[in-house]
Formats: sequence, C-alpha cells, structure tokens
Amino acid sequence: MKRRRLNTKSNLYSYLKSSGVLENGTHEEIQKVKKEYWKQYKKKWRNNKRRQDKEIAVSFSKDEFREITTESKRHKLSRTQFIKQSCFAYLNKSFIVPDIKEVRKISQLLSLTYNSIQELIEENKVENKVARTLMDSIYNLEREILPVLNNPKSLEVFIKEHISKNPKGKPKLIEFINSL
Repeated sequence: MKRRRLNTKSNLYSYLKSSGVLENGTHEEIQKVKKEYWKQYKKKWRNNKRRQDKEIAVSFSKDEFREITTESKRHKLSRTQFIKQSCFAYLNKSFIVPDIKEVRKISQLLSLTYNSIQELIEENKVENKVARTLMDSIYNLEREILPVLNNPKSLEVFIKEHISKNPKGKPKLIEFINSL
C-alpha cells in the first residue's frame, strides 16, 4: 500500500511533529494523534461556527419527521435545507420550488433553442422573418414561464386574479368551495 506524504507546511504536520510522534512513534500512535488533532480541529471549527451562526434545535414526532423526510426528498433537498427554505418561504409568502434542477433545465433548454434559431439565421437556413418570430416567442415564453416556475402565485392571488378577469365565475367558485 502506497503511503501519502504529509504536506510539511500543514497544521496537521506541525501538530504531529510537535507531539514527537513522527520521530519515534508507531503507525498506531501516529493514527491516534491524528485522530486527536481532527477532534480538536472540528471542536474549534464548531465553536467558531456557533459564534457566527445561531442554531435552533427542533423536535418532531415520528409522523412529522416522516412527513418532513418525504417532502424534503420530493424537493430534492436535505431535511435541514428543506426546513430552512420552508421557513423563509413562509415568512416571505413565497414557495419552495419542488425541483430547482428541473427549472434550471427548462431555462437552459429555452436558451439553447433560442441560440439554435440564431445559428440557423446566421447560416441562412431559415427565413429571417420566421426566425425572428420564433425567437420573440421563445423570449416571451421564457419571461412568462420562469417566474411562475420559480415563484408560483399563491392560491389566494390566483383566485383574486381569476375573479377580476371573470367576475361572472365568482358565484360558481363560491358554490364549489362550499361543496367541499
């Protein structure tokens, strides 16, 4: 087994050297001192982190924990990230995007399509007027879709907008809500 060489300028090397284990220690003793170094290092890091960032400990019932786990997986986030993002989404009256990677993928595909049409124009493979119409459509689609995907409207806002556009639908909507 090939041994890795320690960087002689590292803090770990300095720690091992100052302990004297490098000159006359066995492999097991070196490993034990390394373990102690990392234990101290992590303790210092944790203490510094706690001075800068505050923590909150929260307890959940088994059912609550299961629900958080399920939803965090659905949103492709760790439980901690999901709880933090949910909290701030609630405070900001916004939503957590269920799959931010998919939203980015949609954005990227729209951009690629736009660029492909631009290349076709440059190569004179598509009529300029048709291509410009397509590019404008993709640009408008991008401007309309991406904000909705990143921050969908609340049900309340959606209903208010729908009623303002179609006031005659309000009685039907009230009837539907009352039937639930």
